[in-house]
Amino acid sequence: MKYVLTAAQMKNADSETITQFGISQPVLMERAALSVCDEIATRFPAKKSRICVVCGNGNNGGDGYAIGRILTEWGYPTDIFCANPSGRCSDGNKLQADILEKMEIAVRTDIPADEYDIIIDAVFGVGFVQREGASVYDIWLDRMNELHGYKIAVDIASGVDTDHGSAVSNAFYADLTITFGYRKRGLYLHEGKLHNKTVICKDIGIPYKAFGRLLPDAFLYEPSDLSDLLPKRRPDGHKGTFHKAGIIAGSKSIGGCAILSSAAAIRTGVGYVKTMTDESNIQVLLSTVPEVLTRSFQDEDASFLKDCASVGMGPGLGTKKDAYDIIENVLKKQSCRLVIDADAINLIASSEELKKQLIEYATKQEVVLTPHKKELERLYGDKLPEDPAALHEVEQNTAARYGIYLVCKDFATRVYMPDGSMYINTSGNDGMATAGSGDVLTGIMTGFTAQDIPMKTAVTLSVYVHGLCGDYAKNKHNAYSLKASDLVDSLKFVLRGEDDYEKL
Repeated sequence: MKYVLTAAQMKNADSETITQFGISQPVLMERAALSVCDEIATRFPAKKSRICVVCGNGNNGGDGYAIGRILTEWGYPTDIFCANPSGRCSDGNKLQADILEKMEIAVRTDIPADEYDIIIDAVFGVGFVQREGASVYDIWLDRMNELHGYKIAVDIASGVDTDHGSAVSNAFYADLTITFGYRKRGLYLHEGKLHNKTVICKDIGIPYKAFGRLLPDAFLYEPSDLSDLLPKRRPDGHKGTFHKAGIIAGSKSIGGCAILSSAAAIRTGVGYVKTMTDESNIQVLLSTVPEVLTRSFQDEDASFLKDCASVGMGPGLGTKKDAYDIIENVLKKQSCRLVIDADAINLIASSEELKKQLIEYATKQEVVLTPHKKELERLYGDKLPEDPAALHEVEQNTAARYGIYLVCKDFATRVYMPDGSMYINTSGNDGMATAGSGDVLTGIMTGFTAQDIPMKTAVTLSVYVHGLCGDYAKNKHNAYSLKASDLVDSLKFVLRGEDDYEKL
């Protein structure tokens, strides 16, 4: 697990490192610059690449000056540019500019006219604040984006908001972003994810203790985390040891969702999967996933699932009266963790009575909702704000209002916890934007939440594994041909061992 910081949290950690631990700003800046130069030397060892470093007036620009100096010393043909020579500079920026002057390394102020092999963006970093109107930096960002070389951002692409990932229209598009100390939220959220294509984080000596009591409240996972996150297997275990998961999905003529969610759940290591669906789906469900136990809606109410440790409901249910009755029956009679998706969300969103029952249920058992944007909008009761900062507030407040875990499905999926913390997902790809993908997530999440791991872990693990399955399927085949059942098939590979995760 890796913490993901806001700009204020990062600045506070920097300040504490300097004032409380005695690691000076010039030392941190030099370490940051060296880490970028080391990465460039590893990727471009021939020293023939022409490099352009564009620097702003803050500490990010100071990093850029140091990077340009070191690359020049190492023999790379490097041009260093100051984007705003008449602007006010930070102390760290002035220090690095003075070093360049003493070493007689030129700093240019003209707009780069030539092409470069590598373009390094050191204009804003985490200090970027979006303002109305034109900026002296606009022409620089426009030109940097026009250049055809390999683009590297220092800490975060300029023009991207560090906290929420919003971006100005001419924000820098980085092929690689090298961030320092800890990851920043804007690297992975909304437009920020598009502007920071690949992110690596370099340790420059900011200690964990620099957070003090203000621990970051957002986190992400990496492949190496999986072995610690997955439910532990007992060598002496049996079906009952690994618990039962229930699925309520499908309606007349809509049976694929029941198949996909049931097949995904059984692949998570849960002992049993019990599926309720329309009677018209039973035969094809059993022929496709013979491991599941089944009942039809026509034969049973939800008491069939009474012994399940978790129940997932919603995919393909429809929103008619019979589906409403099923959801109400679960909320009144079930006593286990719930995974609520798709039409179950739509039904709850349309009924004040079901909303009350959900809030009451969540005071006794742990519940997760997994809406996409339109489903969340229905639950919210109004059009969602376009501004990422305002959207974050709506999503966080929705989780708190209902006392639930809220999975906001998107190309940059966020999971909000009842305690206010947030998980940011980094796995997955556009090939997963296909019918049935969400049904697979419901199955994975129902399977993991049924097992003996904390709800927070089970929910976030499910989202991460779902994305890894998409990455595995894309790498094995391609994004165009990816279908939901490929995600189910990929589970047996993604979950098999840490050495294999690293190959994704």
